[in-house]
Amino acid sequence: MNSADQSHNFATAGLPAETVGDVHVDHPRMTARNVDVFYGDKQAIDNVTLDIGEKQVISFIGPSGCGKSTFLRCLNRMNDTIDICRITGEIALDGQNIYDPKIDVVPLRARVGMVFQKPNPFPKSIFDNVAYGPRIHGIATSKDELNDIVESSLERAGLWNEVKDRLHQPGTGLSGGQQQRLCIARAIAVSPEVILMDEPCSALDPIATAKIEELIAELSSEYTIVIVTHSMQQAARVSQRTAYFHLGKLVEVGNTDQIFTNPQHEMTNNYITGRFG
Repeated sequence: MNSADQSHNFATAGLPAETVGDVHVDHPRMTARNVDVFYGDKQAIDNVTLDIGEKQVISFIGPSGCGKSTFLRCLNRMNDTIDICRITGEIALDGQNIYDPKIDVVPLRARVGMVFQKPNPFPKSIFDNVAYGPRIHGIATSKDELNDIVESSLERAGLWNEVKDRLHQPGTGLSGGQQQRLCIARAIAVSPEVILMDEPCSALDPIATAKIEELIAELSSEYTIVIVTHSMQQAARVSQRTAYFHLGKLVEVGNTDQIFTNPQHEMTNNYITGRFG
């Protein structure tokens, strides 16, 4: 599809020419400016500009295939692993363009951690899952320091009391919800600045989901958190800001309460009220 056809499609779908609401915040930790993403000839993200606030939870919502996970993966260059993916525009962390050729993606992904949809603990012990990052990044200078990092990360992930007596058993032996909290402990063990979560509760039962949501609320006092979710109820519960995506466009962004009670754009309203999506 050429760009003219793409623009025509966006226009006829009733999408706004510019994002509705305020894309800017006072203290952004990350900024995206005019970001386009292409998979081969197909445009997946169209001209997205957005600030992500420091120590704030922002939710990305929208129907399947709308680009929210694609955009999330741009924030720590996970799309680099896809050969046909091409990204234009600028994404900055603390004012530094993360797509600068001089940027090393390994330390970048320590600063911008990721928790995936399906829990993916390494086939290692619980201890080694959490210790892996501090070891490869040289964060721990002694065995005692490594032990402290593992314990504090598991505590912050709400898992320490459940696993402290079986740290050397496989992480894969934990329940689904425990595995996801282990993955969160693994992400925070390297002291990230931003945590990306791609539908972190979609494979979990309601009790495990509630624990993850409590954890997100606790972690938001220390970290900037970006969460992609299919659950509008979850977005309403965990986030301060919400961004609504549709057909690769950022349609509307604003305070979560306002988005859910008084959306400014008709498409946002239609999605929130269940008319489509």
